[in-house]
Amino acid sequence: MLTTALTAAEPAKLRLVADLNPGPDSSVLTDFFVSEGKVWFRAASTQGGKTVWSLFVTDGSTAGTRRIKDFPVNDRSSFFDNPFVFENRLYFQGPNAALGKGSRVWVTDGTEAGTQPISEDGKDVCDEYKPVLVGDRLVLLLHGDYDGHGLVALNLHTGVTETIAVPFDGWEDQTDVAMLKGNLLRLDLNGKALWSIDGTRSGLKRLVLPGLPTFENDDGLNQFVSLPNGVLMLPNGQMKPPLELWHTDGKSLAKVAAWWPDNLATKLWFGRVGDLGLMLAYDRTRRCGLWSSDGTAAGSRTLLDSDPYKDADFSFPRTPHPSPVVAGGRLYFLMDDGQHGLELWCADGTPSGAHLVVDIALGDEDAEIFKLFPMADGRLLFQRKNANADRDVWITDGSEVGSRRLATLKRWTDVDAVLNGMLLMVSENDQFGQELHALDIPALTTPKAATGSK
Repeated sequence: MLTTALTAAEPAKLRLVADLNPGPDSSVLTDFFVSEGKVWFRAASTQGGKTVWSLFVTDGSTAGTRRIKDFPVNDRSSFFDNPFVFENRLYFQGPNAALGKGSRVWVTDGTEAGTQPISEDGKDVCDEYKPVLVGDRLVLLLHGDYDGHGLVALNLHTGVTETIAVPFDGWEDQTDVAMLKGNLLRLDLNGKALWSIDGTRSGLKRLVLPGLPTFENDDGLNQFVSLPNGVLMLPNGQMKPPLELWHTDGKSLAKVAAWWPDNLATKLWFGRVGDLGLMLAYDRTRRCGLWSSDGTAAGSRTLLDSDPYKDADFSFPRTPHPSPVVAGGRLYFLMDDGQHGLELWCADGTPSGAHLVVDIALGDEDAEIFKLFPMADGRLLFQRKNANADRDVWITDGSEVGSRRLATLKRWTDVDAVLNGMLLMVSENDQFGQELHALDIPALTTPKAATGSK
C-alpha cells in the first residue's frame, strides 16, 4: 500500500475551449456524450434577452467547437436524452415542437441542416420506455392517436416506421430490458410473462414460461442482464432476502443461485462484467456482499461475503457517492472494509479478482471519491476531494502500481468528459464566467498494460 500521505498539489492551469456566452455571463453546459473523437453536449446561453438551449459538438479545440442547432425552450420537452451512434450518425431524443411536450427521435450528421426529427410527427416518445435498438430498427412506444400506447419500429436505414401493435399496453413501466439471441426481451405488464421482439410485427411474441417467479417492478432496479448463454434475472429485486438469481434461454428457466444476506438494505448493483453477471449488495450484518454467475448453478459463486470488522459499507445510487462502473473488464466501486475507510475497489468476477485498488487516504480515513469515468482503453479516471477541498484527478488500471494522480483542479471544477488526451470540464473565472475548458494530459494516451494485481 502507499506508505506516505499524498498532499495536495497546486491546481492545474486550464485552457479556455469556448466562451459560449460571451463576456462574464456563464453558460449552462450539461449532458456530455463522447463518441468517435468528439464530445456532444447541450448548453444554455442568452440570445436577445432570452435563454436558448443549443446542441454543440467539440473536439477539444476552439476552432473545433461549434453550435449545431438551437432548440425551443419548453420545460416539458426533452433536449438531448438517450444519445447513441448508429452507422456514424448520432441519434437522440429531442424536443417535440408539434406537441410542446415530450420528445421525438432526432438524428444529426453534425450540421444544422442535417439535424432533424425522424419519428412520427405529432406523436410523443414515451419516456417510461427507453427506445431500444434491435438490429437496424429502433423499437419505440408512442403516445398519440391511440387507445393507450402504440408500439412501432423505426428503420434507421430507410426512415420508415412500421406499426407493430396499436394499441399496446403489454410492458411494465420503468423495468429493465435485455437482448436474447438478437431479440429484445422485456417484462409483461403483470410481471408474470416476458415479451420478445425482433423489431418486426411478426416477431412480437409473448413468452409464457412455466414457473416464472414474481417480479417487483416499481423500484426501477436493473433486473435483467444479458449473457452469451441467455439472460440472468433478479426477480425479487432489492425488496427482501433471499436474493434469487434465475436464468432463461427463452425456452426454459432455472433458479441458479439463492443468497441470504442478513437485513438486506436498499442498495444493490446488478450488471455484466465480461461474460459474467455480477451483483453487489449492501448487507447490514456482513456489510459486504459480492456475487458472480455465468448463468449456471455451478458457475454461481460468492466473491465477498464477510467482514471481520462488521463496519464496512458500499457506495451505491441514492447516496452522495458515485454508482459502480465497469471499465476494462472490471467492476469499480467504493467500499469501506473497516480498515481503510471508503476507498476504491475493483472486481473481475473471479474469487481472487476482488481487491482494494489503492489506499489514498491512509488509515481509516475516506478517500472522498465522488466521480468515476470509464475510459475507452480500459482504465478508470476518478476525482476526489483533497485536504485543501480542491479536486484531485486520478487514473488507474486496477492495480496499486498503475494508480496515480494526474492533476489537481480548483474546487468548483469537475471533469465532464475525457477525449484525445485531454480532460474537458466546466470551470469558472471572473473574465468568462462558467465556460468550457480543457486540460491536456499526455499520459491519457499512453496506457500501461492492465495487470489486475493487488
